[in-house]
Amino acid sequence: MTSEDIEKQIATILLMRGPLTGHQLSEEMGDDVNPIMLWKACYQSELFRVINFARYYLRYDVTREDMIRLSPSVLRDFLSFTLVYIAGQRSDATDMAAMLANKHRLISLKKLKFARNTLLSLSPDILEKIHYQTCCFIAGDISYFLAHEEPRIHEPTGAKLYGSDIDIIVVHENDMDPDLIKRAEEEVLAYKHRCIKDPAIGQEIDFIFKPVQKMLSQYAYADIHQKIACKILYESFFLYGRLDLYEKLTTDLEFSGTVKKIENDFSTALAGRKATIKKILSLAQDDLDDMDENTQSLFFFSQERLEFQ
Repeated sequence: MTSEDIEKQIATILLMRGPLTGHQLSEEMGDDVNPIMLWKACYQSELFRVINFARYYLRYDVTREDMIRLSPSVLRDFLSFTLVYIAGQRSDATDMAAMLANKHRLISLKKLKFARNTLLSLSPDILEKIHYQTCCFIAGDISYFLAHEEPRIHEPTGAKLYGSDIDIIVVHENDMDPDLIKRAEEEVLAYKHRCIKDPAIGQEIDFIFKPVQKMLSQYAYADIHQKIACKILYESFFLYGRLDLYEKLTTDLEFSGTVKKIENDFSTALAGRKATIKKILSLAQDDLDDMDENTQSLFFFSQERLEFQ
């Protein structure tokens, strides 16, 4: 199918259906048009307009040379957070964008509540110590109100899950009882397994307990794991425990100079994203399948997963 054919088909669909997300438009177009061709047609043609309602945040990806990129990827951004429309549909597109942004906000708040309930499910004696000796926070797409409920399969069990993982970080006082920490980890792990197996829940929790001393040492921002730990704190929402401890950690993160490093990495990743988009738009249709891996890693969903520490 030529680019002209794709453009005509998109225009016909939008005239009939009104503004559509990239995902909806892709479904209407069928398998004959690959995502890059569709994305390129929507952004290059003078017939179409796009409105975006995503926020971008830093991700670390060891498949890339510089190990940094922005999330959502260009393709995820197009499929989930972009509306395509034609002249005369701007008002409808603006209304739909607001509704979809609110939908993702509500999903994020629901997952935030689920994360807090995970902690509240702990045994009373453990929860009391968690309340007074830790600060608990959450990060990822939830903290940017970009959480979604796209179904996926949990590979180890084959269970059906909805949306991305829920990442919970618990930073505890250095002298907290190790046996109590172990019990807390075991209870959260058991709760995690129940939530994965229960089809009515379909949520995956990832978590880590670590002492204040380790968190502070990670402000060095030297290796990939330290960078992930700092970025998670930088973008986090407070969940439970000591707000004063959480505020001290975030304040120290800034005073250490690490926040500036994170923001510099964001700027670098943003420049890389812009260059990638410009490069793909300049490629001829026959060259789209021959993109180098570094370019592909910014366009497609990343399969690389790094555990936080």
